[in-house]
Amino acid sequence: MASEIEEKIIYLRTTYHLGPDQISWFIQRYHPELKVSESTAYRVLRRQGLNRLPRNAKRRTVQTHRYEKQVQGHHIQVDVKFLTCKSPDGVSVKRFQYTAIDDATCIRALKIYASHNQETAIKFIDHVVERFPFRIHTVRTDNGHEFQARSPGM
Repeated sequence: MASEIEEKIIYLRTTYHLGPDQISWFIQRYHPELKVSESTAYRVLRRQGLNRLPRNAKRRTVQTHRYEKQVQGHHIQVDVKFLTCKSPDGVSVKRFQYTAIDDATCIRALKIYASHNQETAIKFIDHVVERFPFRIHTVRTDNGHEFQARSPGM
């Protein structure tokens, strides 16, 4: 089993130029039956003389494409973050941060509420409509319960 793990570590380093942390993640993700820590991967690479990449090895760059719209107000993304705060007397208090961001201009609106329900979501959207200096076409959400319509029987 140890030789199989070493072979995988050496293969990932020489083929894809992955570092010890990436090798550990890859093996855990695609070979869950094998357990390899970052330090183990590094020790194997060092023992094999592969702890440094060759000078002519190209650095792997991850290209990210940011989702952007060209027209302001075309897409507004809304999300809720759950906060736990300590009150002055030391009691934990839950709060909910509602955030809206315009994809084109990156203008954002943020408001913190004590409750997390449909009524609060409607109040926040009204707040966003008042604050943004342009007309809003589409609001995108993660379909959380606070943004979904209730059925008539509820």
